[in-house]
Amino acid sequence: MLQRIDFYDNYREYLRDYYEDCKKKQPYFSYRYFCRKAGLTSPSHLKEVIQGKRKLTSKNIEAFAKGLGLNETDAGFFRALVHFNQSSSSTEKRQYLDQMRGLRRRVSQTTVPIDRYEYYTTWYHVVLRELACLTNWKDDYRLLARLVNPSITAAQAREGIKFLLDTGFLRKNETGDYEQSAPAITSGSEVIAAGVRSFNRLMANRGAEAIDQFSPTERDIQSLVVGISAESYRLIKMEMQEFLSRIVRIVDDDKKADQVFNLNIQFFPLSERASE
Repeated sequence: MLQRIDFYDNYREYLRDYYEDCKKKQPYFSYRYFCRKAGLTSPSHLKEVIQGKRKLTSKNIEAFAKGLGLNETDAGFFRALVHFNQSSSSTEKRQYLDQMRGLRRRVSQTTVPIDRYEYYTTWYHVVLRELACLTNWKDDYRLLARLVNPSITAAQAREGIKFLLDTGFLRKNETGDYEQSAPAITSGSEVIAAGVRSFNRLMANRGAEAIDQFSPTERDIQSLVVGISAESYRLIKMEMQEFLSRIVRIVDDDKKADQVFNLNIQFFPLSERASE
């Protein structure tokens, strides 16, 4: 399925998805049609690139960007992505990766002010903030409470919604439906507030419980143990932030949400440094 270009880390996969999407929507679309549109002389150029039989030159990158109908920003990302994939130098790869990061769409996130960190001290506040906007529960607090997993009481649901309204996390629109005052919020980077730490600890425990509570089709839990340097640790943390940004973009684009999930990311040492 074709996604926005800034979701890809392999330009051949993007070209493959682009071709399949165009073919599905426009039966007349073909490799020859694309090449003619891009001003390329070989009618099989796109096919050979997708199959990995040809690389793209700087000149052909511009032709492909034209054929793809990319705007200036997306063309810049495509250009950097091609060079990132085709470069054999780790230094150059890092430079192009930095370019790609700078060109990816960022979802505006509102930082939760320090005086509202009570939001994180009660775990179901976070769930209710999402759930209240996903279902037409018509102020039926018993229904809302049952939808939370693990379920809470109707009194807790009522208290939670009141808190979210009073503190501005939620609001009611003209039709009486609930809306988030800021669709994307964050506690900020490397926050050490006790409430946030307590919330992270609780959700980490919920993740452990989910191993037995949900079937593998309802959850995804993976673990990876690696030996790395201090430099790789820094790079992995950067990749984690980029991954989270991609998740936020997916959520921001989702207009059919009907369930609340939690995503934990944990990265911590299992040994002391051998070099110290």
